[in-house]
Amino acid sequence: MGRIRTLRAVWIGPLCILLVLCIVSVASAQKKPAIKLGVNLDVTGYGAWLGEPELRAVQLYAEQVNSKGGIDGHPLELVVYDNESNPEKSSGNAKKLVQRDKVTAVIGTVLTATSNAAKSVAQEEKVVMYSLSASYDPSYADSYTFATWVASSGQVETIYDYFVKKGIKRVATLCATDSTGQTWLDETNKSGKKYGLEITSERFNVKDVDVTAQLAKLKASNPQALIVGVTGAPNAVVAKNFNQMGFKIPYSSTAGNISESFLKLVEGNEPENLLLPGAYCIIWKELPDSYPQKKLMKEFSEAFQKKFKKEPDIYAAVAYDATRVTVEAMRQVKPEGPKDSPKLRDAIEKIKNYPAAYGGTYTFSKEDHRGTKKDACVIVQVKGGKFVMAK
Repeated sequence: MGRIRTLRAVWIGPLCILLVLCIVSVASAQKKPAIKLGVNLDVTGYGAWLGEPELRAVQLYAEQVNSKGGIDGHPLELVVYDNESNPEKSSGNAKKLVQRDKVTAVIGTVLTATSNAAKSVAQEEKVVMYSLSASYDPSYADSYTFATWVASSGQVETIYDYFVKKGIKRVATLCATDSTGQTWLDETNKSGKKYGLEITSERFNVKDVDVTAQLAKLKASNPQALIVGVTGAPNAVVAKNFNQMGFKIPYSSTAGNISESFLKLVEGNEPENLLLPGAYCIIWKELPDSYPQKKLMKEFSEAFQKKFKKEPDIYAAVAYDATRVTVEAMRQVKPEGPKDSPKLRDAIEKIKNYPAAYGGTYTFSKEDHRGTKKDACVIVQVKGGKFVMAK
């Protein structure tokens, strides 16, 4: 059988070659150039535990897009750089992505500081940048930047809504001296007045290894709850001292701490009543089937788990959404490079009621480059090492 097949192949070889050449010629004529999407994430450094799941989510969605024919036949090409959680590096990456790699838009970064560093490049080059920081403000005059998450102000109000229902009136806040901490200090005090709460505040440095002095001052005010304005390892320092000092009040913090990595950081020192302003994507299994985005959340979670052998955290969800929104606008514009990014920005601003894997929907405008509101936020708590809807 093999011999006959070989002889037949020799006999029709010239015809096959001609046919193959014709097919290649047609395919080449029909092949469309790639649309480049830049990725500037904190894959190493202080924000690595956030940047890693985000990069995976961006890669997952790019694969999903390309497996379905790309963007109207144009493959989506990712150009990825690690900013090492360094603002200067973040700015440099943004310049390379736009000026050298000719990307149409940039996904990143996760930290407020690295986002602010890349902001000037986005504005100067008039190229869309999609920050993955809740504390970053993307809504300003002639903005080329967007941001995921419910804003820090919405997260704080969600916490206060919960506190008020529980009869809590005296709140202590311990916020870091970094950009995230400053945002949380400002928002907790501002919203505290709106809610008629009594707020006592202290600050600490993210490199501090002990905050018992600050907690002692806060304890003297007899608070009914504590809000900690910081993400990651510094939060674990606060949690450890909080337990050592015998606090028995609710311990709340930013949505940025909703991840398995954070639970490992506080393992053994986990506050008894740990509350976080989360997203519906974290507790999607608890939602009724009638919840509009449950199917989207399920599909995303299963696809992520199948590819990476672990469940996606909230960081993966926001990065997935940022990529989805950007690609949705690309389908409208068919951009050829940075020169078309102003059109891309305008297209994103016209997106309305776009379903979010994060929870809720995205509705943008010239004045609103975040697109998601407080109603997409829900209080979650930690039970048995898992995030569940708070009661």
